[in-house]
Amino acid sequence: MNTNQNNTSKTHLKKISAFLLATTMATVGTVAVLPGTSYTVQAAAATSSTAKSAIHVQVEGKAIATTGIVSPNGSSLLPLKDTAKAIGATVTYNAKEKTVTVTKDKNKASFALGADVNDGVFVTLNGSTVGDSYDAKIVNGTSYVAIKAVTDQFGYRAVWNGATRTVNITKEGMNNIELTTATLKPTKTNSYTEINIKYPVISGLDNSEAEVAINKAFKAHAQTYLEQTQKQAKELGAPPKDSAMTYEIDSGYKVTYNRNGVLSVLVNDYEFLGGAHGGATLTGMTFSLKDGKQIQLSDLLKSNSNYRKDIDKVINAEIKKEDLYFADSFKGIAANQGYYLTDSGLTIYFQQYEIAPYAAGTPEFSFTFKKLLPTGVNPLDAYKA
Repeated sequence: MNTNQNNTSKTHLKKISAFLLATTMATVGTVAVLPGTSYTVQAAAATSSTAKSAIHVQVEGKAIATTGIVSPNGSSLLPLKDTAKAIGATVTYNAKEKTVTVTKDKNKASFALGADVNDGVFVTLNGSTVGDSYDAKIVNGTSYVAIKAVTDQFGYRAVWNGATRTVNITKEGMNNIELTTATLKPTKTNSYTEINIKYPVISGLDNSEAEVAINKAFKAHAQTYLEQTQKQAKELGAPPKDSAMTYEIDSGYKVTYNRNGVLSVLVNDYEFLGGAHGGATLTGMTFSLKDGKQIQLSDLLKSNSNYRKDIDKVINAEIKKEDLYFADSFKGIAANQGYYLTDSGLTIYFQQYEIAPYAAGTPEFSFTFKKLLPTGVNPLDAYKA
């Protein structure tokens, strides 16, 4: 994790570090539409080999006057400014913060460039402090980023044609809602606890009751987490007077899916209350925008009565491939198993220490619906307007 990607506060950095420990430990059934578009940070210098492997770029099938490159590890990188402008976004640069802001329609993405070219780019959306790291590098003063760093934020998909070395960026469509970030202000504070609680707020739904219900759920989660963690801090008491230690209570989120009448958000709660390190807890919250009801895993996969056994079988097989997990720790997914949606399908996650040691973060296993459901069944069709 790069601690130079955003230096606004110590609290922010520690929370982001905790979130990025929660990386995918295993991926099952997902299909990449571009070569090398992983979220890992790439340390790459410009070389003659990358210059010779230019990538042509199209938007909705029409060529644009820019070219991408392939980094030494195989990542497809496009010029950030040119790509953003090609999809109709506006671009501004803050030289002091080394941050590029890309705005399109109701969404505003912040691209925090590392102090070192090797640090990649860290991207957050609409004011949230939780986001993703993507491959990036600077060549002759131009910032190149993994194409998904742009397409993930604004409802686009990138399709790769290996024969012509062309990437075509097409609009996928997002829900017609506005999503902003609110900060929860604690009623009780002290000199030794830093608190930074942020949660999503949606607006623009035709169904005002559904909008209220969803926003109430987001705020209630943040409020409950804050109250529980403040109680723990109070029970522990103040750190020793001769200690420079400060308690931290943070919460942030990222939108993982915002299409077809469904909104899926991954909330990351992080606290440091002393000890060797802090702890992160993930909570997936997925809602139907039609009625504001939270969608459970069983709702999505109800057309497969054996979905839990099918998922268990795949996860067990992945666990056996690695020495990473606790022996006999996985007993099968729970009835209310935590998950979140992505453009590829769904991702099931486990908390720190649940099936693996702290160093493993929060293990995740990703599935396509095709892997789990009968042919032709798309569980999200039921939620479309």
